[in-house]
Amino acid sequence: MYLFVYGSLLSHNSHNYLLSGCKFIGNAILNGYALYKISWYPAIVPKNGCKVAGEVYKVDENTIEKIDDFEDEGEIYKRQEVNVVLNNSEIIKAWTYVYLREVDEKNYIPFENQPWRE
Repeated sequence: MYLFVYGSLLSHNSHNYLLSGCKFIGNAILNGYALYKISWYPAIVPKNGCKVAGEVYKVDENTIEKIDDFEDEGEIYKRQEVNVVLNNSEIIKAWTYVYLREVDEKNYIPFENQPWRE
């Protein structure tokens, strides 16, 4: 299974170690979602006409369980299957974490200012 990450799990950020041993598939874009700064971390919510830059990893069930715990799945984020576009234009299905709470529009991060950097 595949996982699309866009925040602290990105290869250049602090929590990428949670994906150690997972195969990096490539950079990707998620259409129809917007990226927002929440605190030291970002979140995505559905939003027409927007897109999010991130990375895709091949993960196993144990890794997904670890990431579910890290992301407070069901409380703060909901793991959802989405279509992402890889660099080579291939579209694949991947899991990602969608924010369950309200976002403040003033904290929107435009695509040209992505990917997220800590």
